[in-house]
Amino acid sequence: MQNMREPSQKSTPELRSRAPKRQRGHDRVAVLLEAAAKVFCEKGYDAATMTEIAAEARSSIGSLYQFFPTKPLLAEALHVERLERLQGVLKELEGRMDDSSAADIGEAIFDRLGAFLDEFPEFVVLAGRRDIPKDRKARSRAELKTRIAAILARAKPPVTDEIALLSSIILELLRIAVAAATDPDALEDQQLIRELRLMLRKRLEEASIRC
Repeated sequence: MQNMREPSQKSTPELRSRAPKRQRGHDRVAVLLEAAAKVFCEKGYDAATMTEIAAEARSSIGSLYQFFPTKPLLAEALHVERLERLQGVLKELEGRMDDSSAADIGEAIFDRLGAFLDEFPEFVVLAGRRDIPKDRKARSRAELKTRIAAILARAKPPVTDEIALLSSIILELLRIAVAAATDPDALEDQQLIRELRLMLRKRLEEASIRC
């Protein structure tokens, strides 16, 4: 009989998400992930339960555990899926930035991040987890930095000599912006984001002049 309790991550470190082999399985996983997104957003990661997620997906708890044996594995699968979407957003932005100034590119990246967070508010919850695998976190960071660098490479005048540094700065500011989004109603957070954007624009304008 399927264990109805949420498995302990520490007692079963070898557990992994099970990839579906048929379209029906892919569809089922998609429903489970969207249900998890809603529950994580409403309850928060720590308070959310697998039972609530299964109920939101109108699925049995056994079906949920079949694909995701633990809540951290479910959250990680959803986080990776959302990161892939973010990569797609940045790739699409890259195609529209020809001949834009570096400062305008920085503004555009921040604007698209804001739109992304509005569409996928659970991303903030997922990014704030304490159990994110370190290797995946480093890999995702490197991939996002590469994508940002590709966008900056379109800038006119070019900022070629400082692309690596500027990409790191933008990525760090984006991380701060995501963290600040945990409390979007706080006036201090809104002021912080505005100041960060002004600082970024000034830095990018200076880079354009120097290069």
